[in-house]
Amino acid sequence: MESGQLNGSTAEKISIREMENGELDSSTPGLTAYEQQCFQSFIEQCRDGGLLERPTGLSAEDALDGLNDEITLLRFLGARSFDVPGALQQFKEAHAIRNSVKTTEAYNSIDIADFEHLRGIYPHWSVDGPKFAASYHTYTQAQVTCRAITSLDYLTRFVLPLCSTMADRPNPHLPVSNAVYLVDITYVSIRQAWNIRGYAQNITGLLATCYPEVVDKIYLLNAPPSFARIWAFIKSWIDPKTAAKLVIVPSADIMTTLLETIDIECIPERYGGKSTAETGKVPPVDGLKGLLGVEELPEGPIKWTIDQGNRTAVAVGVREGEARRELLGPGSIRAAL
Repeated sequence: MESGQLNGSTAEKISIREMENGELDSSTPGLTAYEQQCFQSFIEQCRDGGLLERPTGLSAEDALDGLNDEITLLRFLGARSFDVPGALQQFKEAHAIRNSVKTTEAYNSIDIADFEHLRGIYPHWSVDGPKFAASYHTYTQAQVTCRAITSLDYLTRFVLPLCSTMADRPNPHLPVSNAVYLVDITYVSIRQAWNIRGYAQNITGLLATCYPEVVDKIYLLNAPPSFARIWAFIKSWIDPKTAAKLVIVPSADIMTTLLETIDIECIPERYGGKSTAETGKVPPVDGLKGLLGVEELPEGPIKWTIDQGNRTAVAVGVREGEARRELLGPGSIRAAL
C-alpha cells in the first residue's frame, strides 16, 4: 500500500461498479482471461452448490458484503491463486462455520454492550481519517465463537464498503478489501504467549479460513529483544498463511516502518502518529457527515441495505432487550460495490 491505498488483494483488481444488492457478474473487469475463466467457473460451482443463496437471517434489502458478494468470492479465489477446487473447498468450510453458529442472525441480535466489549478482545477497526482502515489490538485470551465472527464481520460487512465509498484516497475506483493490523507486544512473555496459544490458533485459523486476503499485514510492535525466542516458540501455533504476513517491529523502527504502509494521520498517537482513536472505542471518521449525514458512528453493529441502487447504513443489535434498527442519516449512498 502507498499513501494510504490498500494494495495486494486480488479483489482490488476490479473496479467499483454499479451492482444491485450484490448480484454477481462473472465478466469482471481487471482480471486476465485466465482469471476471468476461473472466476466464472468458481461462481458457477458455488451457485450449483447452493453457496450463493441469500444467507438465513438476511432480509431482502440487506447487502451481501463480506458474505457471498463478488469481492468476497474474489478474495477466496485469489487466496488460492485461482485454484478453483481449492477455493471452493475453503468457501464451503467458511460457509459451514458460519451456518453452524448462525452468524448472520447473531449480527442483528447481539447485545450492543456485548458487541462493544468485543472491540477490546478481537481485532477491530480504528481510523481517524478517510484514507485507511487500520485495526489494532493488544490480545487477551479468548475463544473463537459466533461472537468473534460477529465482531470481525463489522469490518467486512460495514467498514470496508464504507471506506470504498470515500473519494479522498488514491485510486478511488478500486474497492478497499483488506486492512493492516497493529498488535502491541510490549509486555508479551513466554508465559503469556503460552496462555494465549489457544486464542492465537483460533483467531488466525478463523481469519485464514473465513476472511482470506482481508489481512494485508500484521505489525507486531514494540518487540522486546527476547521476542525472537518467543516467536520461535509460538510460530507453530499460528496459521502459516497468516504467519507469513507478520512483521516484527522493534520500538526504534515503528514510525519508519508504519509510514511505509499507513498515512501518519491514521497512525495512533502512542506510536508517533496523529490518530486520536482509542483502542476498544468507536473511531472518529473524517468526512462522515458528508457520506452518511451523521457526525459520528453509533455503538454496536452496522450493516448496509440496498434499495433501487442506493446504499443505506443501518445500525442493528439489541439494547436493553429491544431490537434496534436505526437508519444513519437522512440520505443514502449510490451503490457502486
